[in-house]
Formats: sequence, structure tokens, C-alpha cells
Amino acid sequence: MFGFSRISTLLSQSQSTETNVFLFLDQVTLAQHKFVYMWQMYLTHGANSDEFSNALAELQAIEHEADVLKREIEQTLYRKTLIPDLRGDVASLIDLTDRLINRQETIGLHLQIEKPLIPQAVEADLMVLLKAVGNTIDHTLLCAKSFFTDLQRVQEYHQKVIMFESDADKACTRAKTILFDTDLPLINKVQLRYFFDRIDQVANLAEDISDRVAIFTLKRVQ
Repeated sequence: MFGFSRISTLLSQSQSTETNVFLFLDQVTLAQHKFVYMWQMYLTHGANSDEFSNALAELQAIEHEADVLKREIEQTLYRKTLIPDLRGDVASLIDLTDRLINRQETIGLHLQIEKPLIPQAVEADLMVLLKAVGNTIDHTLLCAKSFFTDLQRVQEYHQKVIMFESDADKACTRAKTILFDTDLPLINKVQLRYFFDRIDQVANLAEDISDRVAIFTLKRVQ
């Protein structure tokens, strides 16, 4: 058995890399909270408000910081003496996880450009969807951190990710169903459906990351 202490030791050959990995994962948490806050500001103050613009700018700043950390991690991973298999797994995990923030930033930019009309009837369900996506991301990050600290917890968090991602799918379907029952013009419904689907896809990506971590773990506990 390739225990968690062995993985931790390998990563700890570079203390800066280990620190940057966890700082990077923390940026993903910050981005998720800012993503939800951005939507709250959009619903409360509108697309042209300073509150929404500032929230989007803060999300972009988090994305930039994550990119800096990602590049530092990638550079040090290949300079240190990690075994190639583990090195590749860590690099893949960082790359996939970075896409979570990138997708959230892209949604925010499209929100700023397109300024979709959001009927009050779907606002509550939009927030339910965002919460389900947040739960999926949070447990994906717990799954990823467990890969470095406690392999025995990976499967537990992986199963929770699957559950929360299913909740996100259901929330997305409900939000779209309610949306198309409103009196909003069809073109506006189709536009808003795009945003609901893109938000749900963030949860799908988080589940993909969790699946990958589960596979990385299986290679080390068999």
C-alpha cells in the first residue's frame, strides 16, 4: 500500500510547492464565494451597478492570482525529484481545477456583456442552483486536499461530490422549467437558459475532477 504519508513526503520535497498547491486550492474556494456574491449583486443592484462590476473585478483578480500560483506549481513540479507518475497526477489536478475559476470568470464576463433579464420567479431557484454548485466544488476541494493528506477520506468526499452534482442537475432542470413557464419572451428565455446550463457545467467539471482524484488514489492504495 502506498500510504498518504508517502505522498505527503514526496510533495514535501519542495515546501514551496506544497504551500502553493494549498494556496491554489484556497483560491478556488474564494472564487466560488465571489461567484455567488457576483450573482447576488447582479440580482440586487443590476448589471450596470458598481456593486456588480466590483464583484466581477474581484473574481478576475482571484483568477489572476490562481494563474500565477498554477505557473509556479508547474515550474517547480518538474524541477523537483517527484516520481513522474505522481508529478503528472498533480499537474493534471491543478490544470483541471484551474478551469473551474476560468469558467466562472467567463460566465461573469458574459453576464456583464449580455445583461440577461432575470424574472423574479426564477431568482430563488437560481440561488438554489448556485448553492448546489458550491457544495459540489467545496467537496471536490476536500477530495483533492485529502489526496495529499489522507487517502482514506478521498472516497468519502468523492461520493458526496456525486450527490451534490446530482442536486445541481436537478436544480438546473427546475430553474429552466420555471423559466419557460414565465411570460418572458422566448429569446430571453433561451438566453437565460444558457447561463443556467453554464453554471451547471461548473458542477459537472468539479465532479470530473473528483473522479480523476479517485482514480489517482486507487493507483496508490492497491
